[in-house]
Amino acid sequence: MIHIKNISKSFDNKTVLNNVSFSIGDNAITSLIGPNGIGKTTLLNILCGVLSPDQGIIECETPYFTREIFTVLSGNQHLYAKNTVKENIYFLSTLRGLSKGEIKSNIEKYHTYFPLYDSIQGSLFEELSFGQKQLTTIFAALVANSQYLFLDEPTEGLDLAHKKQLASVLSLIKQFKTILLTSHDLDFVSSLSDELVFINNAKIVNISKSLSKEQFLKVYETIYGEEQGNENYLL
Repeated sequence: MIHIKNISKSFDNKTVLNNVSFSIGDNAITSLIGPNGIGKTTLLNILCGVLSPDQGIIECETPYFTREIFTVLSGNQHLYAKNTVKENIYFLSTLRGLSKGEIKSNIEKYHTYFPLYDSIQGSLFEELSFGQKQLTTIFAALVANSQYLFLDEPTEGLDLAHKKQLASVLSLIKQFKTILLTSHDLDFVSSLSDELVFINNAKIVNISKSLSKEQFLKVYETIYGEEQGNENYLL
C-alpha cells in the first residue's frame, strides 16, 4: 500500500494540490477523479518522482518502490516507434534487469491477458493503432515485472472495443498488481474502480468505495456540477 500524506504543490503562485492525503490499496484499482486541469496528472508525476512536492511525504512498505512503477502518460509514446513489439518488450524488460529466459517466461505467463501479441509481435510499434499501442505498453509493463501501474487518462483516443478490452485486462491484473488511474471518463472508472478519490479546488473532497453508475454520477454532479457530469459521462 502507498500512503500519500499532506502533499502540496504550486506553480507560479497557483496552488494545484493542497494538503492532499489518501492511500492506494494493493491488488485494487484506485481512480483519481475530476475534470481536466484539476491536478490529477500533477499528483501522478509526484508519485512517480518526476516532480517534487512543495511539502508532504509518500510512504510505501516496498523499499525503492518508485523503481517498481510503470507510468503510461496520456498521448505519449512509451516504446520505440521503429522497433517491433517484441523488440520493445525485450528491451524494456532487459533495462529492468530481467534475463531473456525470464522475459520469455513472463510473456507466456501474461499471454492470456494479451492474446493479440502473437499477431503483432513482429509489427513496428508505429504501425499499431492507438488502442493497440496502449494495450502493448501495459503488456510490456507486466512482462517487465512492474508492480505498480499508473495510467493517466488511459481511455483517451480509444474506441469502444479497445475500451472494453482495456477494462477487461485491468480487471484481471488487479489481482496481483496495484493500479492507479486518472480519468474524467466517468463511465469507464465508475464500472472499474475499487476506490474513487475526487479532487476539487486542489483538495481531496471525497473518497468512496465502489459505486454504482447512478451513485457515482450523483457524487460527481454534487462536486463538479450537473453540466460537467453529463458532459463527461457521455465520453
